[in-house]
Order: sequence, then structure tokens, then C-alpha cells
Amino acid sequence: MGNDQGNAETVRVKKQARPWSGFFLGLLLGLAIAVLLQQAGVWPLDRLLLFGSAGVFALIGILMGGAGRERAGAFSSIVPLVLAVALIGWGATGIAEINENGQVNGGCAVQAESSVDTTTVTDTSRQDPFQVDPEGSLAWSATSPAPITNHLWEIYVDVGGFPVVIASNDEPEPNTDGDTENAGDVADISAYIAEVSDVTGLELDGVFEVGGSIEGEGGACDGFGFVELTADPLTTLISQIAAAVGLLALISLLILAFSRTREAAVIPEQVAVDDDVPPDLDETDLPDEVDDASTAATAGTAAGAATGGAHLRPEDTEMEDAPESPDEPVTDGQPKHEAGTDG
Repeated sequence: MGNDQGNAETVRVKKQARPWSGFFLGLLLGLAIAVLLQQAGVWPLDRLLLFGSAGVFALIGILMGGAGRERAGAFSSIVPLVLAVALIGWGATGIAEINENGQVNGGCAVQAESSVDTTTVTDTSRQDPFQVDPEGSLAWSATSPAPITNHLWEIYVDVGGFPVVIASNDEPEPNTDGDTENAGDVADISAYIAEVSDVTGLELDGVFEVGGSIEGEGGACDGFGFVELTADPLTTLISQIAAAVGLLALISLLILAFSRTREAAVIPEQVAVDDDVPPDLDETDLPDEVDDASTAATAGTAAGAATGGAHLRPEDTEMEDAPESPDEPVTDGQPKHEAGTDG
């Protein structure tokens, strides 16, 4: 055993592909980048950014986990690829919304003014959101074409194309005065932002798509706009977590991409050789005398087996010389003496 280990050779062999590792590492990196862009106020966390970024980087991770490696099984190779393409496909459905502005339906109108900006909802867009200082003031005014009584309302934040409700009323509001306008003014909105953060579980920062609806007797309205809470990047806990996760995922992907081979010990194959017989000796090389002796021995062994199992040597099988016949004739079993010789 020790001799085999001493004769072993070390070679570099390809590692097996790891598409699942590449998929999850790329997915984490894509989600982290999406959160950082949203927190920095670059783009809202809509379908295009959230799912598109996650899918693209998951696909890149699959390719990095398989390039220059031995191919994995069919299931491990196909399923991560299908999931990555599905994420990209769902995110691509948000391409049509890139240039859309805020909307208000049902004849209503909404204006807002912050300590840093003034706008109407329909003037906002992803590229030009309504800016709000998280520690500043906010005033708003919403009007409807007719009084809406016994109404229900809600306000939501869009995350990846799905509305997350942050405020609503559980019981219908009567609006007995028949008002067509709702206005408000808050000197410091930090308390409201903290309340919304508790509801969503996220620290509000960056750019968001914010929408709402109201429905009751007399009419209904709904709409959405884009709001940016101005703040320095990486000041919130979620942005710091995203940066750390993204950095670890990136480093892991690079390690996965560049560690494609491993060392393996290879023991040269050895053929067993009989010490008594030269390895290159062929039976055709044997002398004729050896072949004849072997044939005779085999025949003797077979004859002995046929006569009851007695084994005879080849020299024992030679016929003995028969005694010479007497010269005198034999009659009835006795020799016949010639006349004149009888004593």
C-alpha cells in the first residue's frame, strides 16, 4: 500500500459544474444590487429592477458555475436555468412601464408640496419622482368631482409589481358633510415614515411607487405616483445589509469561477507477472519435445481415468514384448514331440 502511494502521480482534473450554487449566489447579488439602486434613489423596486436584476445575475452565476467544469446532471443543469429565465421573463413585462408617468383615474386630482419639491401626481415619473425630505414637511390636497360617502380607502407601496398596503380604513367613512376635498399639512413627517417602516418591515428610503384608491357611494378614484425620500446612500440598515450580502455573493462567485480544477492522485496500473514464466513466452516457442511429453502425459491421465481412476505414467503404457512361440507344434494343449526324440 505504501509503495502504491509512493508511485502515485498528481494531476489536475476538472471539478463538476455547480449550477445551483451559481444560481443562488447570482440571485443574491442581483437582489442586493436592486435594493442598493432603490435606496440610492436611482430606480423604484418594480418588476423590471427586482426580478430582472435577480434573473440576469442568476443566469450569469449559472454560467460562471459551469464554465470549464464537468457537466452536471440533467436536473441540476436545466432547472436553475429555467428559473433564471422565468425571472427575466417576468421582469421584462415591466419594460413597457419605464416611461410612464403617475396616473389618477375617476376624475380626481392630487397635488403635493414638500419642503424641497412641489408637484402633481401626474407629473411624477421614475426618472423624475416627487422629492420629500424624511425630516421635513409635507402638504397635500386631493379633490373628487362629487362627494364620495361611506367610502373605503387604502394607500400602498409597489414592491416588485405587488402592492403592499401601508394604510387603510377598516370601517366605511360616512363623509356626512359631502366634502369633495381632502387636505392635510404635516410639519415633520419623520413619525409617519417610522410608522410606515414598522408596517412594511423596511426602512423607507430612496424612490418608491406609491398608489392609493377610494371607493364609496358617489364615485371611486385610484392612481399612483413616484416619490423619493432623499437621504445619503448606505445610511439605512437595509442598504448596509444589501451591500454586505452583495459583496459576499460577488466574492463567492469569483471563487467559484476561478476554482475549476482540483488535484487528484493517480496510481499507474501495474500488471501482475509470474516469476516462473517469462511474460513474453508463447506456447509456440516451446520445444517439440515438451509438446510431445505434455501430450503423452495428458493421454495417460485420460486412460487411467477411463480404467477406474488409476493414473499411469506414459512409460508404463508401453506394450511388453510377447514371448517367442515354441518351435514344436502344439496339439491339444501339449507339445508334440517329434518321433525319435522320445527317450
